[in-house]
Amino acid sequence: MVEMRRILQQLTGTGIVLSALMIGGCAAKVAPVESIANADMAIKIAQERNAAIYSPLELRLAEDKLKDAKSAVEKEEFEKARRLAEEALMDARFAEAKALSGKAKKLAQDMRQNIETLRQEIERTQKIKQQK
Repeated sequence: MVEMRRILQQLTGTGIVLSALMIGGCAAKVAPVESIANADMAIKIAQERNAAIYSPLELRLAEDKLKDAKSAVEKEEFEKARRLAEEALMDARFAEAKALSGKAKKLAQDMRQNIETLRQEIERTQKIKQQK
């Protein structure tokens, strides 16, 4: 009786391990649809944030990797597709961040120029008042 329980416990443990391995094996055989969709969305957001102007190289890398990921899915190279999609996502996020940074720098530069123009106008106005 004790021997029978031990055998059942071993079989159950083995069954759990085999099930986990099978699930893991199946996961690698599923197209990374969500990863590709996330990368695609990140690229669109980066484009909306003017990444083509402020970070064209990074945006291009993301687009190329997404294209390669889609190609890998067609070839049923799902692990490669997943990796490329994740890389595309990171490249797109970097392109977006760089674009936002570039916009902020441009805005700061414009503000400095406006301040300088106002300062010059104040000085000119004061000189005119002093001459009167």
